[in-house]
Amino acid sequence: MRSRPCPRDPNCTPSTFIPFSYLSKHVPAPFKQEWSGGAGQVIHHKFVVTDFNGETPLAFGGSSNLASGGEKENGDNLVCFTDRDIATKYAIEAIKLVDHYRFRAVMETATEDKPLQLAGRSANWAAPSYQPGSPKSRERTVLAGSTS
Repeated sequence: MRSRPCPRDPNCTPSTFIPFSYLSKHVPAPFKQEWSGGAGQVIHHKFVVTDFNGETPLAFGGSSNLASGGEKENGDNLVCFTDRDIATKYAIEAIKLVDHYRFRAVMETATEDKPLQLAGRSANWAAPSYQPGSPKSRERTVLAGSTS
């Protein structure tokens, strides 16, 4: 599945990140406010989580882009959190961000004839979380503290 809309643009490079300009034309209700890029809408998180759900979980965050230019010239900072609860919160935030961009990527398939809609109550929305080997199943078991 392509992650970025490129239906009629031969110069387009598929990406997980969909620009606000695309969403401004295609986002369905009730998400019309998401695309604006206003305060609190633009994601600029920079963090790394290691060994989540393992023996020594760590979370690194700060202004650093993890590139030598910023470290040498801009005075970027990077903080290491060794607390399991903080690492867990960062890991959950990472999952939220991936889900957010997954939603934006799904927007590519929405049309005026078939707009993106939230699943109804009768839909089995949790099924992917219980399919062995699926990313959602792995996410569920990792967050529950079980790897089986």
